[in-house]
Amino acid sequence: MSNRIEYTDKVYLYSSGMPAELIDKSKEKLNEHGVNLNDLIVIESPENVPEGAIMITLWPHYLSVAKVKRVREGSIYAPQLFNIDL
Repeated sequence: MSNRIEYTDKVYLYSSGMPAELIDKSKEKLNEHGVNLNDLIVIESPENVPEGAIMITLWPHYLSVAKVKRVREGSIYAPQLFNIDL
């Protein structure tokens, strides 16, 4: 059973310097999990992500899906919801 990503505005993919091929693979996976690619914003650092947004961190073998609860003084508190294997 796959987890569907529920969101209202934009989804932020924190790529953290990963190669373009891995970012493309991540986009495909996110699309399979209900993310419209027009709503996806790829970021290099976790800055300017609004509270309430979905932020996905790209790791070499999985995607970590989290919801931003609090942003304060450049720090983001975003509890993990689930992982997606790549």
